Amino acid sequence: MLKNRMAQVDMSLFAAVLVLLGLGIVLVYSSSFAVAEHKFGGSDFFLVRQSVRALLAITGFMVFINIDYHVWGKLGNLMYLIALVLLAIVLLLPETSMVKGAKRWLTIGPVTFQVSDFARMALILVLARNCDNEGSQIREWKVFFRNCVLIGIICGMILLEPNYSTAMILGITGLAMLFLSGARFAHITSLALLLVPLAVLLVMKTPYRKARWDGFINMAEKKESMGYQAYQSLIGLGNGGLFGVGLGRGEQKFFYLPEPHTDFALSILGEEIGFIGLMLVGALFVFVIYRGMRVSLRASDKLGQIMAFGLTIVIALYALMHAFVGTGLIPTTGIPLPFLSYGGMSLVFMMCSMGIILNISSKTRPLSEVQRLFKGERISRIRESKVKR
Repeated sequence: MLKNRMAQVDMSLFAAVLVLLGLGIVLVYSSSFAVAEHKFGGSDFFLVRQSVRALLAITGFMVFINIDYHVWGKLGNLMYLIALVLLAIVLLLPETSMVKGAKRWLTIGPVTFQVSDFARMALILVLARNCDNEGSQIREWKVFFRNCVLIGIICGMILLEPNYSTAMILGITGLAMLFLSGARFAHITSLALLLVPLAVLLVMKTPYRKARWDGFINMAEKKESMGYQAYQSLIGLGNGGLFGVGLGRGEQKFFYLPEPHTDFALSILGEEIGFIGLMLVGALFVFVIYRGMRVSLRASDKLGQIMAFGLTIVIALYALMHAFVGTGLIPTTGIPLPFLSYGGMSLVFMMCSMGIILNISSKTRPLSEVQRLFKGERISRIRESKVKR
């Protein structure tokens, strides 16, 4: 059965994900050995931890490939409730459990993980299930609003941690999934017009977010304060030139750039493999996202279509936001680069998500059949609009 399932999955996507995973282990060691030696007395501290998590990630990856994705659709509500409970537990933890002013991590036995990683997967699964069950009713305001409440609760609790960037990514992902499932553009636009002022207010009324924004606007003048990280990131990218200085030979990781193995992995990568190397890595991400969207397009049912789309768009948003932060295009925020950053259990959850996408790919339809279905759906919507008129 395992051989039959593996023969049916998108093997090019499978290979691309494993290449990114391997590259991530190399990058984590290259970007972290100086910090590891200084803080923990051993240059391989982060490498060992990342390698263990990579093994767990591969195990989860293979397990999820071989579990029918409909199972996760049925478990969507349960996973959503578990996510709410875990988020509530994190928010109720004492102040002593805060890391850099945030309560985002939960420790269960030997495992410490960021609850928003689990909440991300749970939200995507429950929305995919709802969109599949509700069908064209998603165009009704009440049904649309009910799903927006599910998104809002998760995003609101993540905002309280606080984790503004993750909440924003999940909100965009959720609305994109609703739009793909047939929600009215007018409903989404109306909601966006209400949320944008709120998002701006949350930035302007929170001192550290406002300081980051000021540092972003005046990066050259404030390079010694809130613009420091982005400024040093750009120096690293500039040092790399076209072909880079070589793996392990970058200078920015030697305490010039904070968190070089997590939030600014792109800068270390650009310094050591150069612009050409970054373009190749970027092409690999584009390929993964393209194949994920292709799986969504050709999924055998609406559940698989919405699920694959949501899981893929999250990877795209995380990669884009990390790249924008590293190149100074948006204010600094803590967003890991999927598969490549040192991110604890986030790697495991990301690989499990890819396992679901590959499981969906094992049941895809021929492109000609998909085109016929789209044509038929378009005709039915035109007829429906004429009847209403």
